[in-house]
Amino acid sequence: MSTYINNFANKRLAFVSSYFSSAIAINTVVSCFLIFSSINHSASQEKLYWFFTLTFISLLRVANHLFVSNIYAFKYNLYFIGLLLTALTWAAFPVLFYENMGMQEKFVSLVVFSSLAGGGVNVLASDIRSSLSYITCLLVPFSILLLLQPIEDERVLGVLGLVLWFILCFITAVRSARDVKSSINNELKLDQFIENLENEVQSRTEQIILLEQKDNLTKLFNRGSFVSNVELDLVNENSDIKAVLFLDMDDFKIINDKYGHEFGDFVLAQTGKRLINAQTKGDFIACRWGGDEFIFYSRNATEDELYDCIFRLVKTLTQTVSLNSFRVKPSFKIGLYFTRKNFELEQAIKYADVAMYDGKRSRNEVSVFDERMYDALKREDTLRNAIHKCIDKGDFHLCYQPIVNMTDNKITTFEVLLRWQFNDEFIPASEFIDIAERYGKINQLGEFVLEQSIASLGKLNEVDPSIALSINVSVLQLENHNFLIILTGLLKKYAVIPSNVHLEITETVMIKNLVYLSEVITQIKETGVRISIDDFGTGFSSISVLKELSVDYIKIDKSYIDNICEHSTDENIVSAVTQMSHMIGCQVVAEGVENVAQLALLKSLHIDKYQGFLFSKPVKFTDAIKLIG
Repeated sequence: MSTYINNFANKRLAFVSSYFSSAIAINTVVSCFLIFSSINHSASQEKLYWFFTLTFISLLRVANHLFVSNIYAFKYNLYFIGLLLTALTWAAFPVLFYENMGMQEKFVSLVVFSSLAGGGVNVLASDIRSSLSYITCLLVPFSILLLLQPIEDERVLGVLGLVLWFILCFITAVRSARDVKSSINNELKLDQFIENLENEVQSRTEQIILLEQKDNLTKLFNRGSFVSNVELDLVNENSDIKAVLFLDMDDFKIINDKYGHEFGDFVLAQTGKRLINAQTKGDFIACRWGGDEFIFYSRNATEDELYDCIFRLVKTLTQTVSLNSFRVKPSFKIGLYFTRKNFELEQAIKYADVAMYDGKRSRNEVSVFDERMYDALKREDTLRNAIHKCIDKGDFHLCYQPIVNMTDNKITTFEVLLRWQFNDEFIPASEFIDIAERYGKINQLGEFVLEQSIASLGKLNEVDPSIALSINVSVLQLENHNFLIILTGLLKKYAVIPSNVHLEITETVMIKNLVYLSEVITQIKETGVRISIDDFGTGFSSISVLKELSVDYIKIDKSYIDNICEHSTDENIVSAVTQMSHMIGCQVVAEGVENVAQLALLKSLHIDKYQGFLFSKPVKFTDAIKLIG
């Protein structure tokens, strides 16, 4: 409401200002006409004083008009005071000089006063008080004087003056004031409409910019905007330390699974909010890279300032997040790459990402990219680029480690192990499998292993139809919707017995993807293929889950076998797992059996099968044939 009043007053002030110059000019011309024209038959020094008084008041009004800003509300009142003084000065003219005025001069003066009053109706229409005051001062005193005279003609002029005063005041002035007020109101409505339209356009524009540049959940820059802003900053070459930080939230999937995705989104949104609030010094640009990953670009004069910035972020981001009854204290792994030279942003992000993953392995909160990581990254790039070519060249080959029946020491199964010889170096499976999974080559590698294994199983079954092969599969293979088609196609192609194919899934992978894998495993089981849970004891699965999935074999991890003879705890765990597994119809395989004492103890615990160096190391296919021949 106050805004409307202020806007109305400003419009009214602007209306008065627009007519001011012409009003002063008319006022001056008319006063000169009365004093200096031929109708003035009673020129006197007193009239000159009156003229100078009116002129002085006009000059004060001009000064107010020119030198007092329209932003001041009191200027409108100054206009009214100036007008009132002018009107009173005009009212004084007939009172002071009536006795010396001739009939002609009286008549002309009344006409002039009436004209001024009529003109004032339009000029002063925006302010009814000014309009009524001005008209009254001009006509009423003069008309009353004329009414009081004994001459009938003068009394008639007085009546005409009062009639004109009444018409101008109570009909014309009121109507003009109402019209002007309505006009101003309409103009204000139009201005408000235009302002609302402009605000709406601006709001929509800001929303579009926000959608284009910001992440909707965290309100941080998205990838594209982050890259653009950083590259713009990198154009300004200087000696500052330029750093890229790659940040990953620990166990975010557990937060989602335990508290729900709504709370998970809230945690991410709070992280974004905290980052925005932390940018008080403007020393970094933050971005949500994807999922629970964030990237920062920071520019600082010294390393101390850089680390101050990082530790300030860590302190802010690791504060407890609460929503209703849910509370978590987020933690992060940060990879850092920094240099005083300009760099390719894509490469710097990669270096920071490598440092972050190294921090995850070493459990360091902040890990700095160094020469060791650079050499490892070069090696990783070399291996990554070589995987595809080496599959075609035959540098990958399979080895077979026997799995032996505990009661008769007879081979029942071979576990297929993938080996890679590259440039006269044997690459550890843990290394190249990790690279293949991270760079999207695991499906190609997995299909190679699956086909070679099933093909070799056909040849093994020609020697012994009861021999089975245990084949490790990656969760990424199982998540491939074509996996079941590929598997069933290979079973038909090589005409093997499905029950002789055992697919091994690590326990940790199974637990992380339980909902999806449950459906996939059920479909696999329907083909007759059997399922083994590898490395059992390294995850957190329960026997009830294994029962629900109808798992066929549980392979106890080597870490429990290594010290089973020395530590009763390991023995008790293996015994308990064996008993529970037998209760749900699972057979138990002990991995990594390396001495007779371990074998004897495991036999007493009723383990079904075992594998390890005690019986045989992994062997080539030709040697595997000899072992069962």
